[in-house]
Amino acid sequence: MKNNFRGALLGAAVVGVSLLAACGGGVSGNTYVGANGGYTIEFQSGGKAIESLGPQKDNCTYTEDSGKSVTLSCSDGKTIFTFDSKGNLVPPSGSMLGMMGPLTKK
Repeated sequence: MKNNFRGALLGAAVVGVSLLAACGGGVSGNTYVGANGGYTIEFQSGGKAIESLGPQKDNCTYTEDSGKSVTLSCSDGKTIFTFDSKGNLVPPSGSMLGMMGPLTKK
């Protein structure tokens, strides 16, 4: 009986960790797109990202703050995006990017 309980507990722990890994993970490996499709950020592993505005591309770096925000550092400076309740990236209000609305995961 004791071994069955341990096996069940271990199985539940493995499933829980697997779900966290699949659902979490942050922005790495994901691409976020603006409403009109003209602006994208492709988040790569190792804190690297590619920002595209129309045909122009910029190699950037990024850092994440516990699923609350992402700071994107590109040649034109830093931009802090926050996550909304739907998981979209919201640019800073009052910025040119802010006028485009939230970026959705592609």
